[in-house]
Amino acid sequence: MYNIDNIDIQILNLLKMDARTPLDELASQTGLTTSVISERLTNLENSGYIKGYHADIDLEKIGYKIKAFVLMSVLPDDQRRFYDFIQKKDCILECSHITGQFSMLLKVIFPTTSELDTFIGELQEFGKTETQVVFSTVLERF
Repeated sequence: MYNIDNIDIQILNLLKMDARTPLDELASQTGLTTSVISERLTNLENSGYIKGYHADIDLEKIGYKIKAFVLMSVLPDDQRRFYDFIQKKDCILECSHITGQFSMLLKVIFPTTSELDTFIGELQEFGKTETQVVFSTVLERF
């Protein structure tokens, strides 16, 4: 297992701000050579600290105007079937198993409210839902 240090954390923070930061820029910011940066990136990737590199896409610009959070009560006997169902749904950005009155929290996106409504109807098969539609997002970090 690769043990990260403060330089690795600095590299991770730079990549979190811009995953396309060139090696020479990472080297300049950390005081290391590009070959050392490359080796550290390989170690961070192979050890699972870096799971992938992603684009920060403006979902509204590509047609997803509706963002919502759906709280779900899924019975333990239905969890496997529920997990299989959500794996096939591109509208789900995130699904977390949570504590409290509800057992699942879904972050979802849709082009229209009618499509959100249809999706909520499909979820009813797995249990009770409560939905909050997002008016605006004040802060979002990745």
